[in-house]
Amino acid sequence: MSGGARRRWVRPGSLYLVATPIGNRSDLSSRAAQVLAEVDVVVAEDTRVTGGLLKHLGISVPMLSWHAHSRGERLDGIVQRLLDGAAVAVVSDAGLPAVSDPGRELVEAAWRHHLPVSPIPGPSAGVAAFAASGFDLPWVQWGFLPARGRERRTRLAEVLAAPGAQVLYEAPHRVRTLLGELVDAGAGARTLVWVRELTKLHEEWFRGSVAEATAQLAGGPDPRGEWTLVLGPPPKAQAAPLRWGAAVAAVDRLVAEGTSGSEACRQVAAAGALPRRELYRRWHAEASRPRS
Repeated sequence: MSGGARRRWVRPGSLYLVATPIGNRSDLSSRAAQVLAEVDVVVAEDTRVTGGLLKHLGISVPMLSWHAHSRGERLDGIVQRLLDGAAVAVVSDAGLPAVSDPGRELVEAAWRHHLPVSPIPGPSAGVAAFAASGFDLPWVQWGFLPARGRERRTRLAEVLAAPGAQVLYEAPHRVRTLLGELVDAGAGARTLVWVRELTKLHEEWFRGSVAEATAQLAGGPDPRGEWTLVLGPPPKAQAAPLRWGAAVAAVDRLVAEGTSGSEACRQVAAAGALPRRELYRRWHAEASRPRS
């Protein structure tokens, strides 16, 4: 079967967001397979990965790559294809595109040009992990945190301050680092659910405190596979964290009373649901204070 065959599920000039399996190929819906067979072109995060899926399905359709290094130059061309009447499917390597995966810019461009956008629902690691976590609504999906530096610290502070459950993806070589950062930020008692290799043969789940998860992984082999983590809601007493300015002022008051800067930051961070390291950095940077 090939793109352009007798069409039942696609319309000319429409953009389709097709969810692909996150591990188990049997999770691909029959409608998703039919849409992939009927479109004129498939825009893929990695054409090698998608090519393997299409070959498995017996589908032959032209593909274009869509990743960080090609998006700018490809966007106008794909939009023009849609304007010319082509039916275009967007897929990521796994899961629903435009949710923590490439595709958002294409969707935004399609809306801007008044082109139809149609999702073909299916597998999503974040949705599946949250559903199995047992946590109540609301929940927020953050995807992958920045790998390092100030951007990572800032995003982690936002995660910890947000109400409800928080869904994160993490590379296996950074899972232990992330858990350590959560403990250092005072979140060791919060409930955590993690799953690795979701939908695959060796799928594995954990539910317990962040501190327990840290201890469990500390002495074992290096983490492997794809990881999805669901951090439970903060305790109600921490649901409304201090603003940074108020937190820095609170540290100043404690220091004026004789408390060391590091201890004052620890106390204020614990009371206000703020990451201790980030609070100390902000407090120290505000007036270039000597470290204490």
